[in-house]
Amino acid sequence: MQNEIIINAESGETRVALLENGQFNELHIERERDKSVVGNVVKGKVSRVLPGMQAAFVDIGLEKAAFLYVGDYFESVLETGETEGEPAGGKRRGRGGRGGRSAPPRIDTVLHEGQEIIVQIAKEPIGTKGARITSSISIPGRHLVLTPWSRRVGVSRRIGSDKERRRLREIVERLRPQNLGFIIRTAGDGVREADLEADIRYLATVWASIQRRHADTHAPAMLYSEHDLPLRVVRDLAGHDTKRIVVDDKDLFEQIQSFVDRFVAEPKPRVEHYEDGLPIFDRFDLERQIHANLERKVWLKSGGSLVIDKSEALTSIDVNTGRFVGKRDLEETVLKTNLEAVQEVVHQLRFRNLGGLIIVDLIDMESSANREKVYRAFQEALRADKARTNILKISELGLVEMTRKRTRENLVQTLCEPCSYCEGRSYVLSRESVAFRVLREVRKHLPKLRGRSIAIAVNPHVAEELLLRCKEQLAELGEALGRDIEVRARPAIHQEQFELSVLEAGPPVELELAWLRDRHPDAPRNDPEGGNGEGRGRRGRRRGRGGRGADAAGETVIAAGTLDGPDEDEESGDEGLAAAPQDDAALEPAVAAEVEVEPATAAEPAVASEALVEAVPTAEETLQPLDGEAESRILRRSE
Repeated sequence: MQNEIIINAESGETRVALLENGQFNELHIERERDKSVVGNVVKGKVSRVLPGMQAAFVDIGLEKAAFLYVGDYFESVLETGETEGEPAGGKRRGRGGRGGRSAPPRIDTVLHEGQEIIVQIAKEPIGTKGARITSSISIPGRHLVLTPWSRRVGVSRRIGSDKERRRLREIVERLRPQNLGFIIRTAGDGVREADLEADIRYLATVWASIQRRHADTHAPAMLYSEHDLPLRVVRDLAGHDTKRIVVDDKDLFEQIQSFVDRFVAEPKPRVEHYEDGLPIFDRFDLERQIHANLERKVWLKSGGSLVIDKSEALTSIDVNTGRFVGKRDLEETVLKTNLEAVQEVVHQLRFRNLGGLIIVDLIDMESSANREKVYRAFQEALRADKARTNILKISELGLVEMTRKRTRENLVQTLCEPCSYCEGRSYVLSRESVAFRVLREVRKHLPKLRGRSIAIAVNPHVAEELLLRCKEQLAELGEALGRDIEVRARPAIHQEQFELSVLEAGPPVELELAWLRDRHPDAPRNDPEGGNGEGRGRRGRRRGRGGRGADAAGETVIAAGTLDGPDEDEESGDEGLAAAPQDDAALEPAVAAEVEVEPATAAEPAVASEALVEAVPTAEETLQPLDGEAESRILRRSE
């Protein structure tokens, strides 16, 4: 299969596209701030030895010391000077006596403070924890993995043919340096001797470089780091079937050309420097395909479609005939759609890098022969996927259950983030539901509001619902109140939120607001006493949904929803109540406990608010008409 590698290198971000027979099958992205340290080989200095934990902390040059368990350490060839690559004593020290391994020694008998050791980072630092390290060094190539601590040659279990395993082992045994060990990767299945020789030459060069740096530096020091994305892709994907590598950066072009000349076997791919003014991904029509493949629905050429949904537990892919109606009979139409769909499913798995449990809902087929034909086509398509997959037979319900190994973040995780409006739920309460909730909230507190003019500020979609479809209910509520109800359209308010304001001065109004008083079950308990003092409520995380931004972050509210009116000496003022959804689904952890609760004063009327902690307008602001033709059209008093 002929392939091409297209590399777009920009400041801060590098993208690599793999085209197979002209089809855009894989996209790899690396950003400067997200570079991983896993796989780096470092020379570290032991900073602390903890016999009680059978572990040590090692300074490797990162912000936090790395953690080394005694079972992950053995004396490497660089420290002992032994050339056979075996640990001192001849056996690797494991975590216990199981599996033929001897029990690990006490940590203070093999390590001491100030000792310099060679380790490899096995796990990224996370939060307050430092990196996890091991002295079992392994350096990956395209077909082989270098294991300098062992002089043996291993073969991946996934290479099933005994004949092929013997062939590969014999080649590597003949070509390798005697003091280095190798493991033949699954990708080495069926490769030529020239490719294996090129891989051995590359890995031996890397190990020689590590040895030189080890002799010339003091800890902590970096001895080896994984290549940047372009060179990793060239190392892992470029070969005799690669037609060309196109790069749009001059310096990177020279690096790749040098790498190909030294380490890629004949026939070598052609390396080209792209200098056209049009961006390289636009020239190859890749930018459009990236955006198209991020959509939830993917169209098939026949007119059918795939609908791809990712959940916490699994990824579901639904196959539909869509606009494809076929020509002869239903079974043939279904078979053709499913055969086309499994090819596109594999393409989407690779392109989006989907992993974990995957369920494919094919269109039901009555014929068992047709189900078998689709299953074989699915298996054949998966042969091009280098990630480990396991696929089960098509069930009677037309479902295919499969797993795919996660090798990196999927494309959506890399390029996207949860929707800030719906908070990743993929839905919001309908405008109709919010409109009726507003009416219920006013009706519930009607005895306390009767005889006083009020204004309801809502999202423009909800305002339209109230003024058009709920016009009669709004008028009836106004009659019961004895005053007109003003509806204000505010684009800055989230569709699920609303704000209720009293427009006239008067006696204090006390409202019971359960959503403001009660704590959500998931809310963090920052204050074990339940408050910061008399008249003060709990703090939590502020909900970042809609609202008017950070200007309202310092507003104060009343704990039980009590509203004190302004002092009679004041010229004017509004008493406000910002109401919010009351169902548990809408209340995220500490949704109302987020705001600070303080008693009202005569000089500063109290305001109650949900996470939208928004300043209530003054009387003068209330009388000001809203800007914009659309808003003024729907902003009117109910009849």
